[in-house]
Amino acid sequence: SGGSGGAQPPVSALAGQHDPNYAARTGSFEAPLVEAQASKDDPEQPSLAGALPAFDLSATADVAVVGAGPAGLALAAELAQQGLSVALVSPEAKFVNNYGVWLDEFREIGLEHTLDAVWDDAVCFFKDAQMVRVGRPYGRVCRRRLRQHLLSRCAEAGVQYVEAEVDTASSASDQQAAQLVLADGRTLRCRLPVLASGVAAGRLLKYEEGVPAVAAQTAYGIEAEVEGYAAAYPPDKMLFMDFRRHHTGLYDGTATQQKPGMSQHGQDGLWGTEGETPSFLYAMPLGGNRVFLEETCLVARPALPFATLKRRLERRCRALGIKVGEVHEEEWSYIPVGGPLPLPDQPAAAFGAAANLVHPATGYSITRSLREAPAVARAAKQALEEQPSSAAAVRFLWEALWTQERRRQASFQVFGMELLCQLDARATADFFTTFFKLPASYWRGFLASKLSSVDLLSFAMLTWVLAPPNIKAKLIAHFMADASGRYMISCYTGKNREQWEEPQESAAPLPTAAAGMLLLQQLAAAAAERAV
Repeated sequence: SGGSGGAQPPVSALAGQHDPNYAARTGSFEAPLVEAQASKDDPEQPSLAGALPAFDLSATADVAVVGAGPAGLALAAELAQQGLSVALVSPEAKFVNNYGVWLDEFREIGLEHTLDAVWDDAVCFFKDAQMVRVGRPYGRVCRRRLRQHLLSRCAEAGVQYVEAEVDTASSASDQQAAQLVLADGRTLRCRLPVLASGVAAGRLLKYEEGVPAVAAQTAYGIEAEVEGYAAAYPPDKMLFMDFRRHHTGLYDGTATQQKPGMSQHGQDGLWGTEGETPSFLYAMPLGGNRVFLEETCLVARPALPFATLKRRLERRCRALGIKVGEVHEEEWSYIPVGGPLPLPDQPAAAFGAAANLVHPATGYSITRSLREAPAVARAAKQALEEQPSSAAAVRFLWEALWTQERRRQASFQVFGMELLCQLDARATADFFTTFFKLPASYWRGFLASKLSSVDLLSFAMLTWVLAPPNIKAKLIAHFMADASGRYMISCYTGKNREQWEEPQESAAPLPTAAAGMLLLQQLAAAAAERAV
């Protein structure tokens, strides 16, 4: 990770306002419901203005963090603990989404105490009545506890607050001076601006070109009092995925009586589903009759509409014999995934979902952001100590956040996401059945974004070895013909950097990851020839 110390042209925010993926990042045709979800209130959560002292706009902050979600609060606290003066800039905002996490990952970062429910295992269903035990405890984050924990850390470390939205950001190339223009016309001066306001920050950023477009994970959920859940699923386990097609073609209460190979949908229950976008049930039994039920589309382009997901959830519950009583809460979850990564030369640095720290193939982001906040804060302090200008400090932080190794990893995840976008219900079931047959270190590492670029190649080869013939064929065709395959090859061989760097003339030896990728390409080509 490094930054350019020489003079750079002024960086304006205007270039990023023409991001062709901006609509997809901010909800597309579902933007009104996405906004309604984000605007929910929770009177039990304290106001930011009540928890943090006000920042004096006549002063200059070391760092301005824009956004007060989990990523923004975590980073602000870590920066202040590094001895930097931090201004947190955000409208009043509460934590309103349901966050599910793997227990071992939250325990690793010292946040187990913020969970309000824990299950000793999670289960999946992909075909007929075959239950797959994940073998890993799962937890639900208590929004109030997590926010209180992060706000307390911010207050103790000296973070100050400005209630405002940000209109534009700019960084000077000749001195450590950056400026945020607020929506009400005021300005805030700082040495380093960091956007942590979620995917909407994309309007202020510039992205790579030649990368598959942003897709979306959508989900419609309810937390409700229900009857009949224990007859359909283990009441003491978390339901991670049920991909069985209970949402159509079954009489009420008959889903649990289906016999393998004798489905009303024909044979394995997947007749006539070739053109259907798959979705699955995700559920958290919370004790008594209270359950969080969510119909989720893992990834699609265009997004699977909330109305479709709601209809599937209601129909699925009836088929399973689950009677929904009082509904305590509705949730509309829209997570943009994949797409191009940000370039290093930007008007501001970013963190969390604003910096694309969302797993393209799963939509997971909160644990990664909370885990990485300390290292990013240390890099920010180093940037301010070593770099001659705000623009150079911004670039330094981007290069620390998105090293070439991390860009290789992300390109592999995008490749996986693009594959999932193209799988029908049958192939999706086959893929995940294979996925959970992998050694736990592989699938856990993949879900947690902890596998190196070389590990991911091993992951790909082992997946191919274990996969049934239809998935083998799809993997080869996808790698050889899809744009995401070309993007992955460019990242593994370093050609992607030509968008922001002069080509290197020295014939440096290929890194292991690049050599492995080229070998994988040759093997795939040979396999494709044999298939013909």
